[in-house]
Amino acid sequence: MISEGILLKQLGILLISAVKFLLAAPASYLLGYSYLHTLFNTTAGGLLGVIFFFFLSRSIFRLYCRYSPGLYNVFRRIAGLPLKIALPRSNRISAGKIFTRRNRLIIRIRRTYGFPGIVILTPVILSIPLGTFLVLRYYSTKRNILAWLSLSVIAWAVVLTTFMEIL
Repeated sequence: MISEGILLKQLGILLISAVKFLLAAPASYLLGYSYLHTLFNTTAGGLLGVIFFFFLSRSIFRLYCRYSPGLYNVFRRIAGLPLKIALPRSNRISAGKIFTRRNRLIIRIRRTYGFPGIVILTPVILSIPLGTFLVLRYYSTKRNILAWLSLSVIAWAVVLTTFMEIL
């Protein structure tokens, strides 16, 4: 029978692989797992993360598209305001969007490398949840998105696990 400690370690590695893939191989080696065990854990966790966040992002986009046109009127009804009246304008200049270092990095990757860049950098730099969301946001018409993301996770799992084995 598997002890609770081993099971918690396994689940921890799978969860780390699903969310922040770059940290999974070092964490697995710190817990004392072998090369093959680390490779299996990081690959399985990364693939589960890609699948989970792929379908979660798709559901979020579908709900947003379904309910976003009516949300404005719902909030106006709740506030007791008449519908379809323009909001009063102010003379203040709006602050505009705030661009963080991460936003600039995403825009640069998208403009420079496009779909392949986001897919390749998703597991290591962008993180699996963010990268999957961005691919679906900007390239949802592409075919085999899930397959490309999965292939990227598998390739990076081999690279990172081999790198940790060499060290």
